[in-house]
Amino acid sequence: MKKMVISVCIALLSQLIADDFKIAVGAGYKKPVQEVLKVYAENHTKVDAIYGNMAQIFAQAKQTEIALVIADKKFLEKQKELHFEHYQKIGEGVAVIAYAKGISFTRIEDLKNESIKTIAMPEAKKAIYGDAGIEFLHNAKLYESVKEKLLVVATVPQVSSYVSTHEVDVGIMNLTAALDSMDKIGGYIKIPQTYYTPIEIVAGSLKACEIDKACQEFVAFLQTPKAKEIFVKYGL
Repeated sequence: MKKMVISVCIALLSQLIADDFKIAVGAGYKKPVQEVLKVYAENHTKVDAIYGNMAQIFAQAKQTEIALVIADKKFLEKQKELHFEHYQKIGEGVAVIAYAKGISFTRIEDLKNESIKTIAMPEAKKAIYGDAGIEFLHNAKLYESVKEKLLVVATVPQVSSYVSTHEVDVGIMNLTAALDSMDKIGGYIKIPQTYYTPIEIVAGSLKACEIDKACQEFVAFLQTPKAKEIFVKYGL
């Protein structure tokens, strides 16, 4: 009888741990991850997710038991506050220049045109596409010509919102955000990969994930055809 009670307690404790399973996600990948989580919840324990720029995520992870972070690998590796046990690749991030409806934009050099008054981009210290954007502008020798036009914001979704409402003429963001806003923007062009460091999107496992069966099951699900199909649909 005593052994049975202990077994029941262990089972209940395991369920409580599973219920507390949390992940953090870079703001630029909110839509695909939300879709993946919706599919996952059909046959598994619900996963709680928080979204934000990297600075927000790192601050949250220090205060909350985050098990997994989905973001750019370079950002995760260079920060000193969290120790990641394992990285699982999800896809490749693609940087683009999205333009508002009514704007004529066909090549990256058009950023210098007088008709382009404002260029939104996320802050380099907080979002990888801000980092990629600055790298691109310098490598393409465009920075000095457009620096007065730049409007720096905190996240990719903010850039997307500004382009969608034509508060800015163009914005540097990821392909994922551009595809999600195609009905609200004029279009986009991809920034040549030669102008910025490759962006590898990963699921970084913290210690809490390594000892949590529910988290390990979710990590495994990220490699299934269903999950991959969603990520590919969003440009990853």
